[in-house]
Amino acid sequence: MSLVKLAARSKALKASNLYRDYLFTFLMLIFLTSLLAYQSVSAATFIQKNSFSHKIGYHQPQQRAAFVQAKNAYQDEDYVYAYRLLSVLAEQGHNKAQYLLATQYDVGLGVEINKHAAFSWYQKAAQAGLRAAQHNLAVSYAKGQGTQANLKKAIYWWKRAANSGNTDAQYNLGIIYASGHGSIKPDLEKALKWWRMAAMGGDAVAQFNLGALYANGIGMSSRICEASRWWKKSAENGFAQAEMALAVLQTKSDYDVCQ
Repeated sequence: MSLVKLAARSKALKASNLYRDYLFTFLMLIFLTSLLAYQSVSAATFIQKNSFSHKIGYHQPQQRAAFVQAKNAYQDEDYVYAYRLLSVLAEQGHNKAQYLLATQYDVGLGVEINKHAAFSWYQKAAQAGLRAAQHNLAVSYAKGQGTQANLKKAIYWWKRAANSGNTDAQYNLGIIYASGHGSIKPDLEKALKWWRMAAMGGDAVAQFNLGALYANGIGMSSRICEASRWWKKSAENGFAQAEMALAVLQTKSDYDVCQ
């Protein structure tokens, strides 16, 4: 065998070994994220707690004051009092009150868990344009909580929330397209799109998943430096698996070019 062929074979073997390493990492991420899918509802329940400090825009001062009291009670974990105020405001059409009331029914904060009531209030708040409510409504459809399971409707509401900047919705869309679900076939290009949006928004798990796609050359040639960049961000945001993946990546000769 000629030296040229030997060199080519050696290079191909090295590339094959590197690919298997990254493929193993990618398979691990699919396993991990399959466990994490749809779990962001709990985080989304509280993620908006500090975003209601701006004026609501209602003309009636008493309604505005009531929501401030309800919001403060919610944040102070005085859920019974918050429920009393929010239930009145929600019936009056106050969309942020509808959202917070839905979260109380969803996880049982100061009231018994009632998935049907949670779904109903999420739906009203989602239709009013609240992206966190749109995300949680999508979770309700995906899990069949308070309504019949409907993946098509879940994706519709996730996309509305995702296009408004909700990283939980972007992440879950990535999960759906990465692994496939029901009638949805795996589409790693779409997974890349949604995880990239979530990663740019600071989601640590999406940053990890995006790095794995780059490391495996999904939709493009293998881009080690891009994988390294996103795994570093994920690790900095506290995702331990990213530190492990980065440690493996740093042992590869290809990594030298990223320094």
